[in-house]
Amino acid sequence: MRTVLSLSVLALVLGTSGVVYAQAGAAEPTPAQVKTAAEAFDKGREAYKAEEYVDAAEQFEKADNNAPSSAAIELAVRARDKAGELDRAATLLSLALKRHPDDENLQKLWPDILKRATEKLFELNVTCDQPCDLTVGGKIAHGAPDTQRTIYVAPGALTVRAGWSDNRSDSKQVQAEAGGKGEVSFVAPATAASSGMSKEPDEPVTPEPTVDPTKDQGPAKKSGGLPPAVFFTAAGLTVVAGGITVWSGIDTVNNPGADAVKTKCAGQGESCPEYQEGLSKQKRTNVLIAVTGGLAAVSIVIAAVATDWGGGKNSDAAPTTSAKLKRPSFDVAPWASLEGGGLQAFGRF
Repeated sequence: MRTVLSLSVLALVLGTSGVVYAQAGAAEPTPAQVKTAAEAFDKGREAYKAEEYVDAAEQFEKADNNAPSSAAIELAVRARDKAGELDRAATLLSLALKRHPDDENLQKLWPDILKRATEKLFELNVTCDQPCDLTVGGKIAHGAPDTQRTIYVAPGALTVRAGWSDNRSDSKQVQAEAGGKGEVSFVAPATAASSGMSKEPDEPVTPEPTVDPTKDQGPAKKSGGLPPAVFFTAAGLTVVAGGITVWSGIDTVNNPGADAVKTKCAGQGESCPEYQEGLSKQKRTNVLIAVTGGLAAVSIVIAAVATDWGGGKNSDAAPTTSAKLKRPSFDVAPWASLEGGGLQAFGRF
C-alpha cells in the first residue's frame, strides 16, 4: 500500500515538473523507472528520518536519476548538507536551480549554502563541446550528460574527468583553493570511425614474419646458473652417503649387538670392550647421518636456486619436448639408534 501511495505522490511531483524533460529534450521516464524512483524515494525518506543522511542522499539521487524531479533533488541536497558534504550539496543545488529555476524551495536553500560554499570551497565551471558525464576526485557528479556544469570542490589537488560514448574520456588536473574560482573545458576525442583509423574490409594486411625453428637463431644466451649435471652429482653423492649410513646403522645394531653387550659387559661398566665398540659405531653412524643430511640440503639448494634447467638455450627459440626439464624433488632422512635396536632410512626423488 505504501508503494502505491509513493508512486502516486511521485507521479504528482513529476506532473508538476514535466518541464524538465521538455528543457532537456529527454524522453519521459517509463513506468518501470517511475516505480524504481518511487521505491528509492521511499527508502530515502526512511533513511533521512533515521538520520542516515549519506544513505538518504544516495536514494534520493537514485530516484532523481530514474525520474528527475525537484522534490527528489531538493531532498538529496538537504541530505548531503546534513551529512557534512557541503561540496556535493552545493553542486547538486547548482544543478537543481539550472533545471528548476523557479522552484521556491530550492531558491530558499541557495543563499545559505552559497554563502558557506563560496567561503570554504572552490567554484569550478566545466564545459564540454559535447554532452559529457563528469567524475570529480573519482566520484561521479550527479545528473544527466551536459555541456556545462558548475561544481564545488574542497581545497587541494584533484582530477576532473569527462566521459563520452565509446569509452572516450579526458581528464584535467585542478588545484583548488578555498574561496577561489576557475574553469576547465573538454573536447571529446574523435571516435575510431570518424578519425579514419578503421581499415577497409578489402585492404590487404601484411602478415607479420614468423620465426622458423629449424633455422639458426644466433648464439645462445649465456646462462648464469649451474648445469643440471651438478645437481645430479650432488644427488648421487647423497644417495651413496645414505647407503653407507644405512649400512653403518645396521652394523651398529648387529655388531656386537645389544644382547652381546648386556651379556659380556655385565658388572664391567662402560669400560667393557663390547660396549665401547658399540658406542664408537654409533658415533660413526651419527656422523654419517649429519653428512648425508648436509648433502641432501645442498642438493635441494642447487636444484631450487642455482641450477639453469633451461640448458642455456636461447629463450627466443621454440622449446622442444626434450628440453623441458622438471626440477626434481629430493629428500633423504636416515635414522639409527643403538639403544632402540632399530634403523630407518627414507627418501624421495
